[in-house]
Amino acid sequence: MNQPPPTLIRTRQAVSRGVDPRRNASQYVKVRHGTYLPRTEWEAAGKERRYELYVRATVESLKVSAPLARESAAVLLGLPIVGGWPTVTHVVEEAGSGGRGSAHVARHGTRYVPEVILVDGIAVTSAPRTVVDLARVRSFASGLASADHAVRHGLVTPAELEAEVERLAGTRGIQRARAVVEHADGRAESVGESLSRAQMITLAVPLPVLQEEFFDENGFIGRTDFWWPELGLCGEFDGFVKFGRELLGSDEDAREALWKEKQREDRLRRAGNDMARWTWDEAYRLETFARLMACVGLVPGSDRR
Repeated sequence: MNQPPPTLIRTRQAVSRGVDPRRNASQYVKVRHGTYLPRTEWEAAGKERRYELYVRATVESLKVSAPLARESAAVLLGLPIVGGWPTVTHVVEEAGSGGRGSAHVARHGTRYVPEVILVDGIAVTSAPRTVVDLARVRSFASGLASADHAVRHGLVTPAELEAEVERLAGTRGIQRARAVVEHADGRAESVGESLSRAQMITLAVPLPVLQEEFFDENGFIGRTDFWWPELGLCGEFDGFVKFGRELLGSDEDAREALWKEKQREDRLRRAGNDMARWTWDEAYRLETFARLMACVGLVPGSDRR
């Protein structure tokens, strides 16, 4: 969990305190039927947080007993995804248990009963199982982003992921999950870096060294997201690398960060490296990313290992 549990309140609780959250003037927002949240808290939440709020409200309202699974487990574990969050709460239960889904709950039967842990008192599938399940049912890029994050933050080990893949052998999507686990790398520092690397793997371009450190006669220059030593090429996902991620500050902070970034890039070039940069939109669109890679000498299909 990256944030504290939300201030969810049931209609009856609110009314007992003299507030009717169903009224527009109440300063509450409906998360789902019967469950509300202070408007300020809702408006400050992004898409991931809003899905988490919905999942928590569903568990509380429907008294869900089966453990959360897939994206619903991921959002409580703090695992990122690439793409949209679902509109239902996912749970897993033993095949043949007879549970029924609903408009709010998608139930998934399995012969491979998962290990379960508690997050804020809510049962969720373990991090290794959640990562492998996400890799089975979502895109390769999304699965890799989840796996990279989990490894980087110590939620799983590569050995645990490999064991979970073997445990689920024969299930739908397991080959994609196997590929995700094979390529999972905790050195990736952002979802965008994982997305970029997933596209590189899909395009079969030569894979880079991650987080390479560079020095010159004046000392440490910095680390690059990607480096292709055979081309003398550094790659950066978003253009604002290790020294420049403070751009959320004032205009003066932004100008200072951009100046530092320019100096850093100039030093990298003087050290004999070319630079390639791309944005989220460019990395997300495979054809666009393929053209970008080709323009810097990374020809799609040239690395078929």
